[in-house]
Amino acid sequence: MISNSYTLASQLLERNTAHFEDKDLLIAGYIEDTYPTELAKIAKKVTLFSYDYSAKLHYDNVSNIDNHCSTEYQAVKKHQVALIYMSKSKAEVAYLLANITEHLEDGALIFMVGENNAGIRSANKFFAPYGDICNKLDAARRSSLFVTELTKPVAKFVQDDWITTFPITVNSIELTVCTLPGVFSHGKLDTGSKILLNNLHKKPSGRVLDLGCGAGIIGSYIAKRFPASKVEMTDVSALAVKSSQLTLAANELAGQAYISDVYSDISGKFDYIISNPPFHAGVKTHYASTETFLKEANDHINPRGHLVLVANSFLKYPEIIEASFGHCLLQIKSSKFAVYYANK
Repeated sequence: MISNSYTLASQLLERNTAHFEDKDLLIAGYIEDTYPTELAKIAKKVTLFSYDYSAKLHYDNVSNIDNHCSTEYQAVKKHQVALIYMSKSKAEVAYLLANITEHLEDGALIFMVGENNAGIRSANKFFAPYGDICNKLDAARRSSLFVTELTKPVAKFVQDDWITTFPITVNSIELTVCTLPGVFSHGKLDTGSKILLNNLHKKPSGRVLDLGCGAGIIGSYIAKRFPASKVEMTDVSALAVKSSQLTLAANELAGQAYISDVYSDISGKFDYIISNPPFHAGVKTHYASTETFLKEANDHINPRGHLVLVANSFLKYPEIIEASFGHCLLQIKSSKFAVYYANK
């Protein structure tokens, strides 16, 4: 979700705008606010590239920014300058750099900005494959700004080189999971999803939606164990959607995975909505998307349809579910997680 209030990182950039004046600027990474709109007023051209579909939806309405959301960046012309907003996932930052650097001019300046608690102090390690020197330009607002010059040869980006696969088994159902960097449950079956799949209140059937699908573990499990169901998976992250598509293909399962910011690109209603919703975005903890999902879930479920959710037990989601459905059943609760159920 894009905020009109600038993040601490963008506040730091406000006093460093001279680096971007009259430049062909590529802004990439986790975009949380409207500051790129200000940079578009001073740069020759601004192109925005993000894996986050909520940024895509917002900046599609900004006429002077060339806006992209995908897992692989493609440029018509190479850029003079790149500005990367640091995300919490270091693996995702490394992937992003590999993704965009072949679309930069030789000698291009690459800036990286982020809050100190997000790992921005590791900028020299991220920049090492691309430039000989990493300079710290500024620090304030608990954030730092680094820069390097692209002086080293850049290899062609090959997405397949970044895919991780691993096996999981849940209730005798074996799956091969495929993930790209930064995708939830990267490299293992997370505890929340395991608890959820071990405690399904009702047999999923009909049209099933795995909302916030991550690497596609929940949706693929349902598609394999209950093949009569029609599984759809959505996520706001292009990396997650691609991972889910790869997981479906690796297990030869029927189903769809497509990008959506909560319900933005969903059509029709479902017989079963199931979710292990993330509550982290970027470097901060956010609940707004999950709260919207729960508040509006009733509108997207067929009569006699079902909602199943696993979440950290300290989160106050039962109150929202009760307000939407009139009831909320606690299916199981552990020291950390709880599984909630409601039906229409």
